[in-house]
Amino acid sequence: MTTLPHGMLNDASILSLRCFVAVVETQSFSSAARQLRLAASSVTKHVQLLENAISVALVHRTTRRISVTDAGERFYDQCLGILAQIDSAAAVMIAERALSGHLRVVAPPSFAATLLGPHLHEFLAGHPGLSVDVMVSSATPDLIRDRIDVAITLQEEPESKLAHFLLAESPRALCASPAYLDRFGMPEHPRDLAGHECISGRFSELAEAWFLRDQGNWQAVHVRSRLLSDNGDLLRQACLMGSGIGNFYRFHVQEDLDAGRLVHVLPAYESKPKNIYAVIPHRQIVRPQTKAFIEFVTRLTARRA
Repeated sequence: MTTLPHGMLNDASILSLRCFVAVVETQSFSSAARQLRLAASSVTKHVQLLENAISVALVHRTTRRISVTDAGERFYDQCLGILAQIDSAAAVMIAERALSGHLRVVAPPSFAATLLGPHLHEFLAGHPGLSVDVMVSSATPDLIRDRIDVAITLQEEPESKLAHFLLAESPRALCASPAYLDRFGMPEHPRDLAGHECISGRFSELAEAWFLRDQGNWQAVHVRSRLLSDNGDLLRQACLMGSGIGNFYRFHVQEDLDAGRLVHVLPAYESKPKNIYAVIPHRQIVRPQTKAFIEFVTRLTARRA
């Protein structure tokens, strides 16, 4: 297929394509004008714009009838595909903006504070007919009993048998404040963590062992957790204040690392990542509101996770 030079159709428009298609289908400029509710002179002008842009005659005109050229027939087929894509895209956007009703969401504290909260206004602005109820919790509730539409979870593998969507992998990093490292020193090997004060997630495998990649293999590193909490943002604040070394999701502490408020500990040893999942109560029934929210969160995780 021949590719048109960049900018060749700049003076034309979607209406120009619609005018040409109508002329081909009605075999008449005046009939096309009536169909599009335009002046016949306007339809003629739009078709001439296309012909001038590509320097090819699309239709032959006589006083009584028109005939479509071979090039015009090929261009007509292309125009149908282009207009179908434009109409489909417009229909999707209209449907998305027309979404209405109520959406109940559950998200863990670190995700809600760092990713969801700062960007939730974008979702609300894009769907003015929707209202959203966000429950912030480290535990995943009973989605069916509590009428939850979607739960965001961070796990290695989904624990629930409910339908789930993998949104992104979420890398992690061991971090400590400069003040803590000034007092206790920087560990040089995972075994050195046994002599450090650590902060961990409560009701999590992180409270028992941290997994670090050592020479290609994941090794369980047992740490002494002086502070435990099921609230990741509380642990981050404690880490910033020098309470110990924490194992955090990168999206949660990236700004602190970039600003120097936290320091990446043992950067040569990868901390085992988790996955970000969206869990829904029904496998066969995905509400349009839920689908729109999952797509929104997927874009967020692509930016930051």
